[in-house]
Amino acid sequence: MKHIFLVNSFSLKEKTSLMINRINKYAIEKKLDFLIEVNDINNSTEDIIKKYKREENIIYAIGGDGVINRVLNSVIGTKNILGFIPCGTGNDLYSSIKESFDDGIHEVDTIKINDSFFINVACFGIDADIGNNEEVVHSKFIPKSQRYNASVISHFFKFIPKYFKINVGKEDYEGYFSTICVCNGRYYGGGFHVNPNGGLNDDKIDVIIVDKVKKIKLINYILKMKKGKHLKLDFVKHIQTTGLTIKSDRKIKANIDGEVLESDKFIIKLYKEKIKVYYNQDLINELRKI
Repeated sequence: MKHIFLVNSFSLKEKTSLMINRINKYAIEKKLDFLIEVNDINNSTEDIIKKYKREENIIYAIGGDGVINRVLNSVIGTKNILGFIPCGTGNDLYSSIKESFDDGIHEVDTIKINDSFFINVACFGIDADIGNNEEVVHSKFIPKSQRYNASVISHFFKFIPKYFKINVGKEDYEGYFSTICVCNGRYYGGGFHVNPNGGLNDDKIDVIIVDKVKKIKLINYILKMKKGKHLKLDFVKHIQTTGLTIKSDRKIKANIDGEVLESDKFIIKLYKEKIKVYYNQDLINELRKI
């Protein structure tokens, strides 16, 4: 099996050459059959992966959660295996996988949302606004560990709850909500423990709905969520399902594993096929030394 390392030059920027050198050193030492691909303005992630759609390789997404999501959406439906080297701001999928699995290849639930796929968390409402705040989340002037917190502060005082219609099985919820999180993994927002009991391969989608509340209660929710203690709050609903629909009265921007998806209707369901994910902590440790 070939190891194909997809280096995201947009997120690594000046560290791209360092990453390529580190991959070469590691792969040669481990005697891997490998290739290095670099995406740029003339060579997109999708175009690179198309070349390998009829093969069976481990294709490593090197970058943040958004990069991993784009690679996931390109390898889904092929025999390729999703590998990853977390080098982004939050690296929340990495946190979920590290807590769930030992080294090796694992089958992970895939969730389909409209025409896209994700394997960690999709969020709507204030969480989506925070995650989609490009100026803060990707700021060079704020340490990576503090970017989500900075985005929380910048949105908190101006946030207005959004109107949603939510259908989960036979249950309907309608009104103004602070946030909705649709989860497969356990973490988002750079380490917030949004779905503490979630399983990446339990054939279930965890849905967390936070009612419209005063900002003082929302502060309590955020503080408790950091430690995974928020699900017992009386204004928080936790539902497990295999599918749901979320509608808005206008087009909104959801955050899907670090990527933006805009619509006024989101059809979400557990996908029929799991994705194979390769996790290797030794490899991650070596390549993240840059």
